[in-house]
This record gives sequence, C-alpha cells and structure tokens, in this order.
Amino acid sequence: MKISYAKLQKRYSGMYVLTDKPGGKVVAASRNLGKAFKEAEKKGYKLPAVQYIQPVGTVAIYEVQISLRD
Repeated sequence: MKISYAKLQKRYSGMYVLTDKPGGKVVAASRNLGKAFKEAEKKGYKLPAVQYIQPVGTVAIYEVQISLRD
C-alpha cells in the first residue's frame, strides 16, 4: 500500500525518509541522511529508496529546461 505524501509530510516534515521500495514501507527517517542510512542498514536494507519530505506549508517549485534539438 502506497503512503500518501500528505501523510508522510504530517509525520516526517523536514526529514529524509527511506523506504524498502519507491512508495513502500518506511524503514528509517531522520533529518540527517547519513543517520537514516545507518538505521536502514542495521535493519537489513542496504539500498533503500530515499525521499526528502518538505516541511508542512512549503511549496517546492522546480524549473526544468528541455531541448528538442537533434
């Protein structure tokens, strides 16, 4: 079952969240990415999926430039 970003944001605001697979079960979370990886590795997850959860009320705007030239 995939956890919604809104639910993650309520619980893990401003933290790195590591999951067993993209959109999967949370295996570790921390404001320090290194600590989160160490925690996940202790639980047997060597290559977890990583996602940074923006603080509640934050809007992230990304600018992408694409070129269609050959």
